[in-house]
Amino acid sequence: MNVLITVSQNYCRYSLTMLKSLFKHNKCPVTVYLMYSRIDDPTLEKMRANIESAGNRFEPLRVADDMFDDAPVNMHFTKEMYYRLLASRMLPESEERVLYMDPDILIRGSVEEFYHLPFDGNMLIAMADPPQMNDPKCPDNRPHYIRLGMPEGSRYINSGVLLMNLKLMREKGFDVNSIFEIIEAKKKDLIYPDQDAINIYFQDSIKIWKNLYNYNPGLLANEVVKWGLSKKYRRRENPIIVHFMGPVKPWSIHYRNKYCFEYQEVYREFAPLGYRLLCPFRPVVAVCGYVLTVVCMILHVQRPGK
Repeated sequence: MNVLITVSQNYCRYSLTMLKSLFKHNKCPVTVYLMYSRIDDPTLEKMRANIESAGNRFEPLRVADDMFDDAPVNMHFTKEMYYRLLASRMLPESEERVLYMDPDILIRGSVEEFYHLPFDGNMLIAMADPPQMNDPKCPDNRPHYIRLGMPEGSRYINSGVLLMNLKLMREKGFDVNSIFEIIEAKKKDLIYPDQDAINIYFQDSIKIWKNLYNYNPGLLANEVVKWGLSKKYRRRENPIIVHFMGPVKPWSIHYRNKYCFEYQEVYREFAPLGYRLLCPFRPVVAVCGYVLTVVCMILHVQRPGK
């Protein structure tokens, strides 16, 4: 199994948490490709030691540090998010597929069935990502395809988990410059620059799969039902890949979620890479944070002209 991660120095420990959970539930040999530009040698060696001690292979691939300096980023995203678009060019020609995963992920079961899915002539296999009912970034709760000017009824996917058909991408001559042409043309409508552009470029070459392989636990709190999410999806209790989307992560003292403690059990094993013990007054801090958030929201709503 080939796995691709693209992270900066600060996210290495989170990537190791994700990989640790992957190794725990998947016994097949894994080759981990890391595409990076800003990770020091001691950290790379610690990553290698952790990955190879589990019987797997580590292949770091350096990207020129100035390669995506002009690429648009926002919120909690960094330019490393673009590196995955280089996979068909930088990974060995012998590799025909790779599973890309964001670092803010917990794997709770085998992903081998997903990894070996037939592409059926598509370049990507991914999971749908509908807008949330209270998402201020989606005006009037519009479907993403309307915001991006895509054809009626187009499916929008989350790019945090992508099964990539490297062989077909090479055959079709995929070029990362095509993504930046879309970004430039649609820059006024983009919220998640690379993800939006990926949806536009690959819209006719994406196979949609089950959301239990890219499950957003925030959906439980946000009660997202409007855009095709059934009660069965909201109540699913056994997702295989849990993806902690959004700016607040499970390693934060403010994060409260049914999967966060399960995540932290794995996360705390990586003290050498910067793990910090959680605040002993975590519940109090979390409650105070929620109260402050609600107060700010109320004040914002009541201000005239807002």
